[in-house]
Amino acid sequence: MWIPKPQLATLLFALTAASFGILALTLLGIARGRLRLALYAVLALGVATLLAAPLLFDADMRPRVERGLAVSLPLVAAVFLVLLARGGRGTRAFLFAASSVLALAALAELAARRQVFVAAPLVSPLGAGFVLFTALLLPRVAEQERRLFTRATTDPLTGLLNRAAFEDRAQAELARAGRTGRSLALAMLDLDRFKSFNDRYGHPAGDAALTAVARAIERTVRGIDAAGRYGGEEFIVLFVEADADAALPALERIRAAVGALGPPRVARPITVSAGVAVHQGLFEKTSFKSLVARADAALYRAKKAGRDRVAVEEMAPPATPGDVLYR
Repeated sequence: MWIPKPQLATLLFALTAASFGILALTLLGIARGRLRLALYAVLALGVATLLAAPLLFDADMRPRVERGLAVSLPLVAAVFLVLLARGGRGTRAFLFAASSVLALAALAELAARRQVFVAAPLVSPLGAGFVLFTALLLPRVAEQERRLFTRATTDPLTGLLNRAAFEDRAQAELARAGRTGRSLALAMLDLDRFKSFNDRYGHPAGDAALTAVARAIERTVRGIDAAGRYGGEEFIVLFVEADADAALPALERIRAAVGALGPPRVARPITVSAGVAVHQGLFEKTSFKSLVARADAALYRAKKAGRDRVAVEEMAPPATPGDVLYR
């Protein structure tokens, strides 16, 4: 199929611009805002123009146009990188699809330069279809992946890490503590007399109380710490690079935050007891299960002592590097 070069250039420009226009309109549902849609439209027109401009001029003007485009390319690349770093899923989907169109249109231009005119009219329509398919599919895939990851790692009621995800995080922090020698603290928390709370106010009120406690814990711990729901009314918190002197005030802040909860967030004020075990990364070797058992034993002592308090494990840390404990 023989197509004159000017007509091929015009066809390529039209198909490329149409591809980007369809993509921008398709992403309207993702953008939810006129500003982002306008950004898509500007990028679509700009990239289409950059792509087709060298083909729309004769041989004498083409070197000047290509030099001007070469100067503009770093700016376009910088805009793409900023959007890729700070943009949301819709913006990243746009960039991925735009890159696909650029690659396919470049193949069309190469086919034209090599005078393989049979391939040229095929590549551009395929590129437009691929862009539309990508625009529709990629955001859905990204959203589904996010939902699956959230479902696999978080507790559906409280939004905290679930037991398996928390154990994975704790294992990683224990391994890091073994390499760096830093200490870490693990705390078990249990709502006091929560069964009677559920019996009196019902399970929906109990679920609301658990969610409120989870939010109080999230607001209190540091960003580097980890909090999870261990099961039932039990929560678990990992304080990274913290010893007993650092973990105790943090747990007291959690206890105070839970004690401050009241109607309408919870049916009545509730209290929490906590037990904490400290892992001396420089002097001891332990496992996650052992650390949980030690914190649970401290929690039992806090319950036995009257509830609404924090207890530290009774085992004292080694005094010297030579006094190594292996648990």
